[in-house]
Amino acid sequence: MDAYDDEWQDSDFEEETNKTETPVEYKPSYVLIAVDTDKSMFENYQNSVQSPFRSTLDACYTIIDSIALSGQQSLKGPVGITLADNDVKKTSFIEFDQPIPEAIKLLKSTKNQREDELESNFERKGSFDLADFFLLCKNKLLNVKTDAYRRTVIYITCDDNPIGNDPKRRFKVINESQKFASIDIRLIVVTFKPNFDEKNFYSEVLEASKSEPIEKVNSSHLTEKLSYLIQKKVSQRNTKFYPFIGNTERYMEVSVSKPTTSNRVMKNMYVTRDTQEEVKKTIQQKHGDSYMCTYNKEEPGLEITVGEHQILGETSIPVGYTLSYVGKPVLQTGWVLSPPYLMKKHSKETQELFEMFWQFCRDNDKCLFCYQKLKRGSTVRFVELIPKLNNNVRQFLVKILPFAPEIHYDVTEHQSEITFTVDEENAMSNLIDSLTIDYNVDTFQDPVEGRKKAYIKSQLLGEKLEKLDDGIVPDSIIDKRISPYIGKLKDLDTVPTKKRERKTDYSKSRKKYN
Repeated sequence: MDAYDDEWQDSDFEEETNKTETPVEYKPSYVLIAVDTDKSMFENYQNSVQSPFRSTLDACYTIIDSIALSGQQSLKGPVGITLADNDVKKTSFIEFDQPIPEAIKLLKSTKNQREDELESNFERKGSFDLADFFLLCKNKLLNVKTDAYRRTVIYITCDDNPIGNDPKRRFKVINESQKFASIDIRLIVVTFKPNFDEKNFYSEVLEASKSEPIEKVNSSHLTEKLSYLIQKKVSQRNTKFYPFIGNTERYMEVSVSKPTTSNRVMKNMYVTRDTQEEVKKTIQQKHGDSYMCTYNKEEPGLEITVGEHQILGETSIPVGYTLSYVGKPVLQTGWVLSPPYLMKKHSKETQELFEMFWQFCRDNDKCLFCYQKLKRGSTVRFVELIPKLNNNVRQFLVKILPFAPEIHYDVTEHQSEITFTVDEENAMSNLIDSLTIDYNVDTFQDPVEGRKKAYIKSQLLGEKLEKLDDGIVPDSIIDKRISPYIGKLKDLDTVPTKKRERKTDYSKSRKKYN
């Protein structure tokens, strides 16, 4: 078993991090979703099932619902939603200081309305001043007093000419757009309209605001775009880097982050399977003065004291990273035991030693090979530090080096060339097509983890527990889908096959005897 997987747990990680100052390099990204309510937002394009306005609501619901279990400290989210309307009171839909559970409930109830209800309740009537609306959006973001990593306004519209032929309104909008860049707010414009004319009015708006070109999206694309605009907090710990082995007096402070860390659902609550009622579970604690180490079930164990148990496995390697040597990269393709993580210089470190190591490795195509020890008494691993430039920040990509027993190569055997007839190739191709799916990250889910999250959300929102969709297609549907092609393959198979002989004791024990 990889010791890294056991030791880099959130509890250990947070325990070490809490002993030092709170990481100051993390700043949230605030995103204001500005939704146009022009009549064009309630029309269907390219025979779509739902209107752009409903698709926008679906994307917003998906994003804010994902934030509910994102591990942030506050119940208030980094996302606000405003509606483009002449009446200022109607523009406020979801504010930045609004609790996430309330925002989820509001979006859920709104997106479940019929198309005619959405159009009747939200369509804008009369003229519209886009310049005043841009000013309103900027003020909403600037009123968030928290220091932000980035502020973004994403304007979703299907109206490519909101000013008509009025030159004064055009000048006013262009002038207001120029202020986005000066106050460090990014403007993004997206549309659901396939034939949206971005060359007339919006080309000047985006040029004035120094923004990227208009992107044409659908519901799934909008969800992905909103997801990467919101920066989520990553787990981080501050530790020490010892460049001279055996010398613990000289070191430099570094910060190590693991951006791939997922949120754990703690097993600190137990509920009944049928009624979901919370129950208490007690565990009888056993305190002893000694431990029994068993190396072989057939031999008596070795009894050790509590003190011996505490120092057992402790090494002279200090907690942190100790440099062993500098050399050429060793890791090969496929040698991945666990997700990599990033190391950078601590914000309060004054020495230039980190930059010197990084620059030397970068110029000479070298890596740092270090001992890694996450906490006292933990297993020491060997890691490879690869120099990388990430967002103009000098960092090392830290990867675990596997030991020899952890490297497995597939045993390949030479096979003679096999030829197939056209009918056999067509039958196999049809079978593969029938089993092919459009994969996305939500296709397969852990049902146990999904039930835990569903229960937490039901308690958070005060709603009934929803039925979990694990994304698995029922066997009956798969059988119906592939049965014609399986029958075709059976008809073509005229060569008798020999069953593979069972050799293991486990497989032999499952044989049926008459």
